[in-house]
Amino acid sequence: MIRISSSKWILLGCLSLFVGCGEADKKVPVEGLVMCDGKPIEGASVAFIGNNGGAYGTGVTNKEGKFWVRAAEGKNKVAVSKANTQKLPPFDPNADQSMPTEAEAQAQARKMPKPLIADRFSDPDKSGIEIDVIAGMSPIDISVTSQ
Repeated sequence: MIRISSSKWILLGCLSLFVGCGEADKKVPVEGLVMCDGKPIEGASVAFIGNNGGAYGTGVTNKEGKFWVRAAEGKNKVAVSKANTQKLPPFDPNADQSMPTEAEAQAQARKMPKPLIADRFSDPDKSGIEIDVIAGMSPIDISVTSQ
């Protein structure tokens, strides 16, 4: 009978977590710059949707407007969004979490943060942005507008 110490079981368990990780997902790194109305935009969400909706890669732009994602090879539809969240009140975990009435829901909708990027860019089917992702590609520029 072979005896395996508990530390070897732990090591074996950790190694098994890494089996299948890495490049098996067939995604490749993509980096680029998001410009809104000709200026880099910080904090914008960028989503690459490939394989007819079967693969997602998401990231957020830094203060220079740069992003990094892992996206599926081939054609990807791209969505970009950002809302003005500066005036949102802090989350109150003790607030009433029940379903609002219709009037309350309408009042809440009026208080929702306004998009800083035109709504059409947040929908990958309406954004008009398609990127052909290939391994080793150069950084890309994505241009969106606020209107």
